[in-house]
Amino acid sequence: MPKLTLVLERKPVQVYDVGSFVTNIGRAEDMHIVIDNVSVSRRQAQIRLQDDGSWAVQDLGSSNGTFLNGQRLTGAERLKRGDEISFGKYSLFFESAIAEPVGEAEPAWNGKTGEVSETFYMNAEDVERLQHAVALKRRAQLRWEARGKSGTFYLEGAAALVGQSILCDVRVPAGPKHQLLVTRSKFGFEIRNLSRWRRMRVNGWVLAQSLLRSGDTVEIGGLRLKFLDDLTPQAPHRPTAAEPAESLKGQAARGRPGE
Repeated sequence: MPKLTLVLERKPVQVYDVGSFVTNIGRAEDMHIVIDNVSVSRRQAQIRLQDDGSWAVQDLGSSNGTFLNGQRLTGAERLKRGDEISFGKYSLFFESAIAEPVGEAEPAWNGKTGEVSETFYMNAEDVERLQHAVALKRRAQLRWEARGKSGTFYLEGAAALVGQSILCDVRVPAGPKHQLLVTRSKFGFEIRNLSRWRRMRVNGWVLAQSLLRSGDTVEIGGLRLKFLDDLTPQAPHRPTAAEPAESLKGQAARGRPGE
């Protein structure tokens, strides 16, 4: 049976095992998955096992709608691994690994209280704005700090250039004109140092190139980056051809943290 991970903005909250052929989601106490929040309808959505063995999701006539990967549901749609089912401030990820550990359940949902009796209605523009804001916070991103300033860049394309030049996608107030290149590959996101004179450190290790994991910290020439990507498979750092694999010689070539 598949698993569903409930996420509030960037925070994974609860993991559910789909233990029956039909799983109803909503605010009502008789739902299999109860989310006690005013943006969620009493009967929000349903996940059902199809005759061909696949799983499908459909809206149950909710007030504000149910979305699959950002598209509003108008009927039953087949689910695949990693799909995002969203409504209000919440999302359920179908069979998708989450990087952050699942926290304790928060008082936003509680199947026993039944305190909320009415759904908070939103117009179409408000629903679209909320969905966009929530999706944006979960997107792969770079948070940077340099010279007392900070910012966030959301990684949408295949590559992003970081530096001071006006040609850079991420313009920062410290470091060379073109200092870092972040690219998307089949392994995930990768960062490369383009500077000849400045060393790049990933979690303290001196590297010329490295795969990125959510939570990684990159430092170079007064610039500090933090990479966040909670909803994609995580890959370990791999040594590059220019930097030997883990051996005594390789460690010396790369430099230990703090060197």
